[in-house]
Amino acid sequence: KEVGDAVTYVFNRNINFTNVCNNFCKFCAFSKPESSPGAYTLSKKQVSEKVRKAVDRGATEICFQGGINPKLDFEDYLDYLRAIREVSEKVHIHAYSPSEIHHMKKKSGLDIEEVLKILKDEGLNSVPGTAAEILVDRVRKIICPNRISAKRWEEIIRMCHKLGIPTSATLMYGHVETPREIAIHLNKIREIQKDTGGFTELVPLAFASENTQLQKEGLVKDLGPEYHLKIHAVSRLMLSGWIRNIQTSWVKLGPELAKRTLNAGANDFSGTLMEENITGAAGGKFNRLEPEEIRKLISEKGKIPVERTTTYNHVKK
Repeated sequence: KEVGDAVTYVFNRNINFTNVCNNFCKFCAFSKPESSPGAYTLSKKQVSEKVRKAVDRGATEICFQGGINPKLDFEDYLDYLRAIREVSEKVHIHAYSPSEIHHMKKKSGLDIEEVLKILKDEGLNSVPGTAAEILVDRVRKIICPNRISAKRWEEIIRMCHKLGIPTSATLMYGHVETPREIAIHLNKIREIQKDTGGFTELVPLAFASENTQLQKEGLVKDLGPEYHLKIHAVSRLMLSGWIRNIQTSWVKLGPELAKRTLNAGANDFSGTLMEENITGAAGGKFNRLEPEEIRKLISEKGKIPVERTTTYNHVKK
């Protein structure tokens, strides 16, 4: 009733520009030490080429995130934004998680507000609310002890919203968290939204565990389909009236289960992505869907597919 029968999706490209990371989170199978044979960092030219291919195909958004690479300075992050903007002035740049922004703060010596203002001036349009995982310190000490704290994540998100930079919000479930801690996390998201109104959507993310340290330690929940549906339904109920959009992650759930969440509270089918590396490293089987495939999946649930922009304006075709 809150959102009707329309289900939105965005025509975007995902670019993970480096897998070098010194956080060593136990839930991550994507990151590599700098010395690893599989480590990479894309050049500005490589980024430009990926952006050009996406824009030429009709993408309206570039989702741009990477590991916390100690070799990258603040200027490198700005150069990436400039490389994207040189290809397109119009494409929406959805980039740099709070964890990356905190890294830029440390590298530059500037405060968070100054960092964000400079990023915005160089073309940043919105920030992904990743690095949230579960906003409870007990959980973070187990799964990502070297990552930013829940308090720091909130500070950065609130500053984004204050400066007119919208963000998404995420919830990563299926590891060591309790149901109560999921509720605490959702309540925190709701409280921030009541104060700022800056979240565009919530994205529940099922933990992809293959090749992770948490899997090796046996700290992974074996979740059935009904549990995933309940998470989306509870998210809808808790955030009703505050965050309108609940995004299903077909990358995490697979297209068929993601389709089922459209009758359990979700009203957005994420994006085309074109290229997805993080979930793929953790055993994910899906890394791209064509717009017509997304429209078909949505239609199969009796819903109306609608292409959107990153900030949920409808794209007229």
